[in-house]
Amino acid sequence: MKNIILTLVIISLSALNAQTINIKEKVKFIPGVYFKDTDQVFDQFTGTYRYQSGNQLFEIKFQKKVHVPIDGVLNCHIDMLVGGYKHVFDGLELHNGLAQTGTFPDPYYETIDSDIIKIGPAPGCNECNVGESFIIGIITNPGGNASSTFYARKIIHNGLPAISILIHYSIGVAPENNPTPTNLYPLGKFIMVKVD
Repeated sequence: MKNIILTLVIISLSALNAQTINIKEKVKFIPGVYFKDTDQVFDQFTGTYRYQSGNQLFEIKFQKKVHVPIDGVLNCHIDMLVGGYKHVFDGLELHNGLAQTGTFPDPYYETIDSDIIKIGPAPGCNECNVGESFIIGIITNPGGNASSTFYARKIIHNGLPAISILIHYSIGVAPENNPTPTNLYPLGKFIMVKVD
């Protein structure tokens, strides 16, 4: 009984002494550490953004989650950005998951997630400033049969708040009878204007 009480006291004390570190300094998950968005970079991305050109409409909705527990790492938490997207091409709605944004019990199951904030310049960004913050994340098809890395940064476009996002490098996991998964999201670089 003494061992159980001692163990509970140690766990409680370690929870009280959890260290908070700026998420920009995260290299790996560490027990007892809260990787916090101390500079509120993720806050700058919350909202819905739209890209529309010709026969294509692409929207992303971002929401910030705070103090998300990391499975398998004792008392480790992180702030993150989650989201959903809508993609319409040639009048056909390929996917619309905007309403599901932030509803998954595990934020890593969202169709968009980011827990990485870096200091620029961002990859593939010739116009980025040294020292500028950007995020790195993953966008996936519903069901997870294809995913891609994205890099996003806040900008002003024609006087309006916007993001510049580069979605590239598709990693596909497909059934044997369909070896090439079809992305329900577009690949490339997009300027997306904030609509809410």
